[in-house]
Amino acid sequence: MSKRKLTKQQQKRVKEKRLEPLTDSQAASSKSTQNENNVLLGVPEQGLVITNFGKRILVEANNGSLVNCAVRQHLGKLVAGDIVTWQTDIEENTGVVTSLTPRKQELSRPGFRGQTRMVASNIDLLVIVAPITPGIHPDMIDRYLVVAHQLQLPTILVINKTDLIQSDEQWEMIAETLIPYDELNIEIYPVSSETQDGLEDLREALIAKNSVFVGPSGAGKSSLIKALIPDIEIKVNNLSESTGLGKHTTTNSILYHLPPVHGEENAGNIIDSPGVRLFSPAPCELHELEQAYPDFQPFLGKCKFNNCTHQNEPQCAIRDAVENGGIHYSRYHSFQRLLEEFSNSDNQGR
Repeated sequence: MSKRKLTKQQQKRVKEKRLEPLTDSQAASSKSTQNENNVLLGVPEQGLVITNFGKRILVEANNGSLVNCAVRQHLGKLVAGDIVTWQTDIEENTGVVTSLTPRKQELSRPGFRGQTRMVASNIDLLVIVAPITPGIHPDMIDRYLVVAHQLQLPTILVINKTDLIQSDEQWEMIAETLIPYDELNIEIYPVSSETQDGLEDLREALIAKNSVFVGPSGAGKSSLIKALIPDIEIKVNNLSESTGLGKHTTTNSILYHLPPVHGEENAGNIIDSPGVRLFSPAPCELHELEQAYPDFQPFLGKCKFNNCTHQNEPQCAIRDAVENGGIHYSRYHSFQRLLEEFSNSDNQGR
């Protein structure tokens, strides 16, 4: 079959279309593509993202060196823990990230104007850091436990700054606050970066894992990481020199390698995430939120109404369990707060 030819009128329209000036966005896209294609690149190799510091990222090469890299626009934002393919920009003596290996998990937190902000990726363990001062807040812990359930991540709870505990009575109050988590079989590690108490047990729990430390502002995550990594100042100086920012003051997550203590080939990594005032999990349906509270499981399906929200409905098995001591009130309270937030989020999105 012969190819269909364009009529003279069609040929005229095509020619006119080609002569039309590009829009600003088309011109910018075309220029960007040309610039990317004109860059003289070296051999592709795999790398690990250490941190993101604006429009560029810091990548650890296979030989352990740190490379300041630009990122291809189509890849979006990259974060600590990402595995990427990068190539040397021979003319600039820097690097260019050309592809991203699919992530296993993505930890995000609320950003500005309702947008989410990526924190870390490819995580093996969520480490919730709860400080003695300003205080241990069950609501904060429960929010991170919901995230851990959503991401199917194992979790440990670190009680930080134990050197600030001044009496047996204070210890007893803290222990009472932690009863719900002990009953959920969550491993709890009381530690102090000042006295070094509990650090050895915590270090053992982190071996060979990509762990992300999360918690509120003032939880002491950075001080705790400094206690776990004795040469942390050297690492921070290397980061500062590699980013060209002087003293490293990024508000993004940073990945650090744990030093081997017992000759481990892989001692593990810690991702230090920025503290937040109030962390919120990704909004979900009522039945999904119920599943994130394993202590609710024995009572689910026993309410009078199938769509029971466990608020004011009669014959609610969850509320009965709270009154009878089967569910701790702090857990029920955090559940209701999240349920209200998710409901408000749905209403605002409509």
